[in-house]
Amino acid sequence: MAQSEVFAGICGFSAWIDVKQLDNKNVQVLIRSECEQIMAMNSDLTCIQWKGRGHQVFRRMTDSAIYHSSDKHIRHTGCPIPAAILKTIEVEVGIALPEDVTISFVNFDSDALPDSSFKKVGDMVSESSSITENL
Repeated sequence: MAQSEVFAGICGFSAWIDVKQLDNKNVQVLIRSECEQIMAMNSDLTCIQWKGRGHQVFRRMTDSAIYHSSDKHIRHTGCPIPAAILKTIEVEVGIALPEDVTISFVNFDSDALPDSSFKKVGDMVSESSSITENL
């Protein structure tokens, strides 16, 4: 079993991802998190085909079962959890080595911006929902 831990960022949620290879073509993904949106993905990922004709995982992003599930359940498009799921599957099935992935913000001067310019992700999601509702 391959396991990963993800600190998602400003939302404050973390996730623990367990991937178990069920046979030579299928894996099971189990996500543990306090984020309800992430947890909702579990029902879609109990048995997904990663290899062979008709595989569901390593396809174009718009065709991947992982991104289909995240599209259905996650409102924050910048959430790093779907990519972490794919990386954990790669490790479990032996097509990648377990190497940490990092996103770092450099040369960012938060003191130069007024406090009102920073918004929480949840606030931005609410705003974008109300904007699209008014279109």
